[in-house]
Amino acid sequence: MVSKVSRRTPCFLLTLVLVPFVLTGCWDRIEVNDIAFVLGSSTDKEGGLIRSTVQIALPSSLGGAGSEGGGGGTSGSKTFLMLSKSAETMYVANKEMQNSLSRVLNYSHRRVTLFGEEFARSGIGEQIDNLARFPQNRLTTYVVVTRGPAYKVLGADAPIEQNPSEMVREIAKSGMKAPMSVQKLSNQLLTEGIDPAIPVVTLGESAPEKVGNSQSLVRLDGLGVFRTDKLVGFLDVKEAALALLAMNEAINPKVSVPYAGGGPNQMISISLNETNTRIRTRLKNSQITADIYIQAKGLLVENTSNANLESTMMGKLEKQCNDFVAEGVHEVADKLLKEYRSDVFGLGNTFHNTYPSEWEKVHNRWNDMLPEIKVRVHSHVHLENTGELINSLGVREDRLRND
Repeated sequence: MVSKVSRRTPCFLLTLVLVPFVLTGCWDRIEVNDIAFVLGSSTDKEGGLIRSTVQIALPSSLGGAGSEGGGGGTSGSKTFLMLSKSAETMYVANKEMQNSLSRVLNYSHRRVTLFGEEFARSGIGEQIDNLARFPQNRLTTYVVVTRGPAYKVLGADAPIEQNPSEMVREIAKSGMKAPMSVQKLSNQLLTEGIDPAIPVVTLGESAPEKVGNSQSLVRLDGLGVFRTDKLVGFLDVKEAALALLAMNEAINPKVSVPYAGGGPNQMISISLNETNTRIRTRLKNSQITADIYIQAKGLLVENTSNANLESTMMGKLEKQCNDFVAEGVHEVADKLLKEYRSDVFGLGNTFHNTYPSEWEKVHNRWNDMLPEIKVRVHSHVHLENTGELINSLGVREDRLRND
């Protein structure tokens, strides 16, 4: 046994001698104080050129609330630097920005990227390829679309966050169950039978001028509807809520149902919890039919009518809610399929899985066939309770309606 150990000892010593030559060290390292961290970026089309804008963190100004130079602090100085250049391509524009900085741009901390309306209408496929190809980019970066130029939204005040990029990210995160990221968008662009629907953000004011000093905020403003990689239109906030419900992407959507027989302002608002949506496609006599099944549990959150919401009334209200949801989703589906010819519901993908041989015959002209598809919406919303109250605290019982 001793002889075996002695024979192995030279090999072990030789390994120890050679290891330092293999470990070459951090030959390509860049010091942290030589890096400009990009928090967010935007891409716009401007006069035939591509405008690239980045938001860079200023480490010396990133302090706590109330601190000198901190986000939301007393000094009022911003915690970020806006840098923007335009060129023929995205790569050249980024190179021009780098030439204007004493630090090396680093995109590994980018949380969100914004596409301006004009650029999105021209096609975002090449830009997504660029984002996914460069190793430094995060595939988890959120993607949003803006109405008008994106760089204006990127430069919002965002007083409650340290930078506008973080505000945009949180808003995008709150809009969908699975927020639109570079990875998710890339998968949809490469998958047949589904078109992207990307959250839309715009600038808004924190308060009217007559109320007091106002600051610019970022707000969610519907959905951008795409056909392949091109923006073809928008859905407003109400339409977007119904579309997301049909896409199984809605987060506790709220619906306001007009009270039957009441006045114009008599509404009952319901929060839909635990939503689940299934889509089935059928082919019969060359007619494609899509059935959208929506299931949810409802909680009454507001009642501006004089309706008595006891157990006898809940059944009627439940039917009104289901009719309202079914009709609203059907109207949005008609707009998407007939006006925009966009398949954000993934009907084509479902049809492909159900009828693979038939899909091969129609996949090249699927978007042109969308207006011919018959859509049926089946809503099953169960109203569990009326909140913490049964009787109204603002209307006397003798004035409540029990019809």
